[in-house]
Amino acid sequence: MAGALEPIAESVQELQPLREAVADCIEKLNEQDQFIVNALNSEMISLQKLGERLGVSKPHAWRLRNAAYERLALHLRSHPYIQGRFNLDEDESGNSGI
Repeated sequence: MAGALEPIAESVQELQPLREAVADCIEKLNEQDQFIVNALNSEMISLQKLGERLGVSKPHAWRLRNAAYERLALHLRSHPYIQGRFNLDEDESGNSGI
């Protein structure tokens, strides 16, 4: 018997629009940012390995990672599906005053 506090799992079909929105946002990134996001999330490589692939030090890879994720976050916050799904208003989406 399922407990009242157990989360309801979303089906693959229900998550598809969210996956597509995230993919759309990743595609808006420049080539290096796409590489960083995909390498870290799909391949699950370390920052050390990322740095080696990019030809930079681990601390520099860390900075590049942070910058890539910040740019991805901006795209995500401005995506119409993401805004609706997570009830983001203009202040949260970063679009106010633009």
